[in-house]
Amino acid sequence: MQGWVKLARNIVGGLILLMLLIMTLLWLWSYPPAPGKFFNADVAAGTVPGSLIRAQAYTRDLPEGASARRILYTTTLSGSVPATASALVVWKTLEDETTPRRVILWAHGTLGTAPGCGASMQANPYAYIPAFRELLEEGWVLVASDYAGLTTDGPHPYLIGDGEARSVLDAARAAHDLTDLTLSLETVIWGHSQGGHAALWSGIMARSYAPELQVKGVAALAPATDLPALLARIETTPEGRIFSAFVARAYADTYPDLYFTGIVRNEARWPANEISKRCLSGARAVAPEILAERFIEGSIFRGGDTATSFRKRLAENIPARSIGAPVLILQGRRDDVVSARVQAGYARDRCAAGETVDYQQFDRLDHTSIVAADAPTVPVLIKWTQARFAGITAPAICPK
Repeated sequence: MQGWVKLARNIVGGLILLMLLIMTLLWLWSYPPAPGKFFNADVAAGTVPGSLIRAQAYTRDLPEGASARRILYTTTLSGSVPATASALVVWKTLEDETTPRRVILWAHGTLGTAPGCGASMQANPYAYIPAFRELLEEGWVLVASDYAGLTTDGPHPYLIGDGEARSVLDAARAAHDLTDLTLSLETVIWGHSQGGHAALWSGIMARSYAPELQVKGVAALAPATDLPALLARIETTPEGRIFSAFVARAYADTYPDLYFTGIVRNEARWPANEISKRCLSGARAVAPEILAERFIEGSIFRGGDTATSFRKRLAENIPARSIGAPVLILQGRRDDVVSARVQAGYARDRCAAGETVDYQQFDRLDHTSIVAADAPTVPVLIKWTQARFAGITAPAICPK
């Protein structure tokens, strides 16, 4: 009898060790993969932002007849801190290759704040680019930034307007250095969610930061605009806690008056920190989702003076300055991440400030379906962009 007990104990102990080993391996696997050698570069002092460092062929998930290059380029973060970033440049071969190609600058939505989370490192890098195939058929060239800090050393300027804009605008500048293409300076900027925020800020900063680019318009789909209002609405939900952890990490790493332990309350500090080290894409997204749902209750944010400073920094990053180019805002009424009510309020404010805004709301769309390949936003986006390149006067349609 004692032999059976001993055997049972050994089996149970072995199973426990096996489970611990599996859980440890899954925990380690949930961190993003390290970016490869392509993303590392020693940049000479004084190199201007928007300089192409290197390029390589990129073939992942390309449509038939399309070509792509992954590029590494110089940029700057908030405060003009030197940095590097990567981007994808995608185009379709045309019979007439002598005419300069117009550019669509694409800014992607939230994928994380850690190196390894960049869109070009994902299994399907074009998954949430609306009208991707259609824009290539138009003969336009897609330049899609990974932003600084998602394939290169951080920090990543998550929902920090001028930092995001620099990454996006410098991607266009660097793409002009490619020998494979002749690009026009005529540019339209598209973005979704975080990328909508980046697109609007790119429009704001283009005239001062990259005046050589001829920005004809900015199209933002479900953009993060009124950051304090948007975050306050979702910060106690599991998804909102993930976004909150990303914001806390980016703001603490960027602003000298903020620090992570001051923004995040003690009880939420460990899971929020672990969330900030992971990506919100693919199978690995399970880890931040579990951490946000099972290990945190309520909001991750604490009160006090640091909280006040943090909320002020959020308000500073509302894209409320003059853009000077037509703006298209597409918003889903069923969006549970970016409130349609808050979005309409932002659009009304920009209209009142004299901006040319075309605001369109789609009753059946949510935060993800608004960028689906078959979404009703696709023909709207293409037609509006065609008109901007054609020099047609943009419509001003403000929410009531």
